[in-house]
Amino acid sequence: MLAKDHQVDVLVNSYNMSVLDGNPNVANIYYYTKSHHERSLKAKMGAFMHRLQTTYRIRRAGYDAAIVAGQWNKRAVMWAKLSGAKRIITIGDDAPDIVTDKIPYVQGTSHHIVEELSLLAKPLGCYQTPGKAELYVTADEIKKAEEKVSKNDKIPLYGLQISSRKINQRWSVNHFIELAHRLAEREPCKIMLFWSPGSSNNPTHPGDDEKADLVVEGCRDIDLIPYRTNNLRELMAGMALCDQIVTSDGGALHIAVGVGKPVVALFAGHDSSFWGPWQVPSRVLESMDNDVKSLSVDSVYDKFVDLRTDIIKFQ
Repeated sequence: MLAKDHQVDVLVNSYNMSVLDGNPNVANIYYYTKSHHERSLKAKMGAFMHRLQTTYRIRRAGYDAAIVAGQWNKRAVMWAKLSGAKRIITIGDDAPDIVTDKIPYVQGTSHHIVEELSLLAKPLGCYQTPGKAELYVTADEIKKAEEKVSKNDKIPLYGLQISSRKINQRWSVNHFIELAHRLAEREPCKIMLFWSPGSSNNPTHPGDDEKADLVVEGCRDIDLIPYRTNNLRELMAGMALCDQIVTSDGGALHIAVGVGKPVVALFAGHDSSFWGPWQVPSRVLESMDNDVKSLSVDSVYDKFVDLRTDIIKFQ
């Protein structure tokens, strides 16, 4: 919770700002819209004017410190400079001179991004070992999600999340169909299908409606529920219902972790130590050729069952 002697405000982009709704540790949320997320000239101009207004509001607030979350980049440092804060804190010995507190890069050790970000608190004298990632879903949001899926507490509810922004992080339609069937054959269960909504042809926010349709068509003989989400809040609520989730690396993975779900995470490469699940029961698979399509259904299924067995054993 917010301490009485300090206040934490956050600047995010409009696409992901809703994940902070209801967070008791954040007082105010500022946002900006990325220009490439707007199609018309009028919308782009509106986004630009809103940025000016946001900059003015931030500067008026008179912050003591501006923290650039993670390793520095020019755009983030620019926002920090425009804030007029007395101190600017970021990670990187090579950050511009405008940065007053430069956290050295962590060299030669395996660490997680959560551990890296926690180092930003050290110059303020409030560092502590990071705890679990937490997102806050309301009871009303959970209730609406339950109504969509007719949740039955007597059988497990599993989630398959099929989208990823990066091409090499996308497991194939046939793999998801086969995995869903094998889970349904193993035990009575329901399976929720999650994906990034919208057409793959959308120039600003490409989605996976077509891929989801193919998975649904291939799973008509089992209890698979296509759970279309219109925003991140709906994704959070849907995932919060699941007993276990399979997803590639990406934003959806961290949503699943934030609502405390056990996950099987698919990685194209070997950076799971940095970006992998944080403090939830999990299994991680890394492809050898930098493409998750090479991960077999057998390997993902085995990890899923192994994780499920461990969870049941310790309940």
